[in-house]
Amino acid sequence: MWFKGFLLLAFLHATFATELSSVLAPTDIKRLMDFFKTPYPDLETAYHSIKVLKQYTQGGAIGGDIKQAACEQIKTCDTKSLCSVFYAATTLATVGTSCKYTIPKEALALAKSKISEESDTKSIYSAVTILKSLGKQVDSDEVIGALLSAVKNDNSVLSSSYALLTAAQLDKPNLSALLKSIDIEDMAAQADEVDERYLHFENDLQTTSTFISAVIALSQAQKQQLGITPDQTLLFTNFLMRAKSTVKTCKQAANVVYPLSQIAASSQVTVAKAQLVSSNAVSEDKPNLEVSVTNVLGQAIPKLTVKVDSVVRSTDNEVIMSNVPFQFDAAKNNYKLLFWKDKPASGFYDVILTVSSPSKPLVGVSDIEFRVKVTTKIAITNVELGTGEKESSGADLKTVNYPKPAEDFKADQQQRIVMKFQVKDLNAGTAMKPHQAFVRFVHERSGQEVIFVAEPDKTSTYKFEVDLATAGADQFNSVTGKYSMHLIVGDAAISNPVFWNFGNVVIHLPEDSKKAKSPSQSQYDPKPEIHHVFRKAEARPPVIISQAFTIACLAPILLLFVLWMRAGANLRNLRLAPKNIRDRKSVV
Repeated sequence: MWFKGFLLLAFLHATFATELSSVLAPTDIKRLMDFFKTPYPDLETAYHSIKVLKQYTQGGAIGGDIKQAACEQIKTCDTKSLCSVFYAATTLATVGTSCKYTIPKEALALAKSKISEESDTKSIYSAVTILKSLGKQVDSDEVIGALLSAVKNDNSVLSSSYALLTAAQLDKPNLSALLKSIDIEDMAAQADEVDERYLHFENDLQTTSTFISAVIALSQAQKQQLGITPDQTLLFTNFLMRAKSTVKTCKQAANVVYPLSQIAASSQVTVAKAQLVSSNAVSEDKPNLEVSVTNVLGQAIPKLTVKVDSVVRSTDNEVIMSNVPFQFDAAKNNYKLLFWKDKPASGFYDVILTVSSPSKPLVGVSDIEFRVKVTTKIAITNVELGTGEKESSGADLKTVNYPKPAEDFKADQQQRIVMKFQVKDLNAGTAMKPHQAFVRFVHERSGQEVIFVAEPDKTSTYKFEVDLATAGADQFNSVTGKYSMHLIVGDAAISNPVFWNFGNVVIHLPEDSKKAKSPSQSQYDPKPEIHHVFRKAEARPPVIISQAFTIACLAPILLLFVLWMRAGANLRNLRLAPKNIRDRKSVV
């Protein structure tokens, strides 16, 4: 038994781990994009903003005001700083000829000088990017030799990631030696895994973001598979999604949006999230099930296979639908299924969907399970209402046509009020048994309410009967008068619950009965006064006895002084020394 429980927990844990935690919702995108708004305070901010906007729009056009703001920062470039030249050259390549600025020759010379075995990988990456951005030729063998030397000195994940980013920019490079020195699988194995949901490098956003960007960039440049598995891609993505709400700077926002945009555009893997976007209540008015499948940027993915694996009725476990495909609705950017096509019976159904991609691995979503309810409209049919004598088993019943009320009638304590009805499922055309069926009496003057439960028989006919001989005192509190009668029918699977005033009855009860108040009135009546009784004081002896006892206690002391006086004791010379006091005290 414990082994089965262990397997169940392991399965649930594994299922939970394969889900994409979230996507960039419109509110997330707006908040993150606010970091890239103009005007830009410095060149670094302009670089990150232009870089992210280009990747996010998949190479789309950048507005003229953004280009102008970036150009103003490009012109502040410090040509003696490799980092500043890197920001300027990269941004200038994206902005284009609209920015009238030329990187000076001394800056190019600075970049070329950094392609050496003495430089670190970040400097080599910056230098190569500067030269490639400006359309200059780069010796691939020279760059790879410099990278090998730099990686030998610093083989950290961040350093190796910069080396991969550099290699992705080279023309027809021979990367065999570099990829032997930098093992991407080994780098991914160094990542910290949290709850089988996240992968990251020491919780560092920049290192994790740079690694993902490098792996994807190299894969696209070499037209090869990713160096990490699809599941690892998913776990790294979950880490970026977790970081989206904690970013506080433009650089941090770029480290989230840029790699997510790369993942969304990847030709090697699809990371997606699926969810039911339509109501879980299906009816004739709402016949469709709608499922949204989006990428990490919250954008719909149209070319997927979404189908119903099974639809099982919860009451009897009957499969009513299987292997039925959804159709993509371009207007709503989601997948749609006409669930109401065969008019399923009202009730609850467990739905399992499968999502797959025909062209590349799909992670983040596989099987989707949820419960829907099919609702129906009802009508009250075969209604009969009347009275019967207390000692008689029969009753004089008249037909009532729903939703019209019956004619008023009278009843007394010698009679029974009898009602019969059926609840018809208008979709199925058959009688049904809803979960709730009540008959409510409301006194016209006092507002007193009396509620009875209507019970069905084997033919799904509900019968309601009130014997006024007993109910008159117990339920109606012997209150005579006119009562309105209401039928209340409801169920989770009913879309039009019934609250029908089907008639009025004048009930005559014994005149000496106490007039009852409604619960809403009686709750405000004065409550009985609470009297607190404290414990009575114990009886004391008479005062004279207490006084006599006190005198008896003091008598020996008085007698001592009297005897001293008669004996002629001289107390004047008695010193108040401690020993004298103890001596006299002992005498007393």
